[in-house]
Amino acid sequence: MVNYLKLARFGFGMAAKSVGRRKFRAALTILGILIGIATIVSLISIGEGMQYGIESTLKELVGASVVIRGSEEGANVPEYVSDYVLQVPGVKDCVPVVMLLGEVGGRQSMIIGVDMDQAGDLLQISILEGQLYKAEEDYSVVISSATADRLDLHLGDSIALSGMVGGVGESFTVVGISRPISGFLAEAGCFISLRDAQSLFNKLGLASALLVTLENQDQDVYVAEVLMSAFPEANIMTEEALLSSVREIMGMVNGVLLALGSISLAVGTIGVMNTITMTVYERTREIGMIKAIGGKRRHILSIFLSESAIMGVIGGFGGLIVGIIFMYLIQSLVSTLGLPITIPVVISPQTLLIGMAISIAIATLAGFYPSWKASNIPPIEALKYE
Repeated sequence: MVNYLKLARFGFGMAAKSVGRRKFRAALTILGILIGIATIVSLISIGEGMQYGIESTLKELVGASVVIRGSEEGANVPEYVSDYVLQVPGVKDCVPVVMLLGEVGGRQSMIIGVDMDQAGDLLQISILEGQLYKAEEDYSVVISSATADRLDLHLGDSIALSGMVGGVGESFTVVGISRPISGFLAEAGCFISLRDAQSLFNKLGLASALLVTLENQDQDVYVAEVLMSAFPEANIMTEEALLSSVREIMGMVNGVLLALGSISLAVGTIGVMNTITMTVYERTREIGMIKAIGGKRRHILSIFLSESAIMGVIGGFGGLIVGIIFMYLIQSLVSTLGLPITIPVVISPQTLLIGMAISIAIATLAGFYPSWKASNIPPIEALKYE
C-alpha cells in the first residue's frame, strides 16, 4: 500500500534540494509566476473596487426607489413631470436633480443641483463643517472635503463654478463642507441649489433625473410599471434594476480584465514548463539511479511535481504581496495626479485564495508533462545518458 505522506515528504525533500542548487533559474521562473499572479490579483481587485465604488456612489447619489431619466444623456427631463408623478398611488416624494460634469475651481468635477429641503436625507449628505444651503439662498455651495483640501477652501470662501470646460461661470460662497461622495465615478465635487444648477448649465426647467421615493419599498415594481405606461419615452428604472445593470456590466469588465491578466500568467506557465524540462534533462542519470535502486514512477513524478508546486507557492505568495502593493500605488498615483476619481482598494480574502490557488494549479499543471516524461524514462537508458 502506498504511503502518500512518506511519498510527499520524499518528493518535497528532493525538490527543495533541486531548487536550492539552481537558485538563479528558479528565481527567474518564480518571477514569471509572481508577475502573472500580481497582475491577476491587482486586476481582479480593480474590478471589485470599480463595482463597489459605482454601487456605493449610486446608492449615495441616487438613494431613491425609482429613478426617471430622459431617453438620452444630459439634463432633459421636464421638471413639471414631478407634479404628475406625485399623483401616482404609493409615491411619497419626487425630487428633481441635476447631475452634470462641470468645473469646480478650475477642476473637472460632478456638480449636483438639488433643493436640500427636499433631498437632504435622500442623498445621504453628511456635513462636516457649516450647514446645508436653503432653497432661497442663491449662489451658495456645499463642497466635499476632498475638493476643499485640494483647493484649500474654507467656510465663507468664494469658488468659481462653471457648466462647461474653460467657461467663466459664476462665483459661489462656501456655506458647508461635506463628507466626500465618490467611487470609480467622477467625484461629487459640490452641491448647489436646483435653480442655480439649471442656470449654470443653461437647463432652465429641466433635470437630469427625478428621484422617486415610495411609501412602501415593495411597491417599486408596480410604481415603475405605472410610470412606464404614463411616460413611455422616459428611461425608468428601480434602484435594484439599476444596480443589477451595473453588476452585469462590471461582470463583463471583470472578464476582460481577467483575460488580460491571463496573458502574463501564460508567460509564467511557459517558464515553469521550460524549467522542469531542463531539470529533467540535467538529472536524467539521477532518475536512472533512483529507478535502479527500486524507485517507482510515482517517486520520480513526486519529485518534479513537488518542484513545480514549490515554485508555484513562492511565486503565488510573492504575487499576492506585489499585487496589493501595486493597487495602493495606483490609488496613490491617481490622487497625486489630482484626477477627479477615487479607486477604492477592495482586496477580498476570496481574491487572495483564488490567486494562490491559480498559482499552485498552473505551476503544477505546467510541470506535469515533463514530470510524466521523466517518470517514464527506462532505467538503463537514463544511466547511459551523459
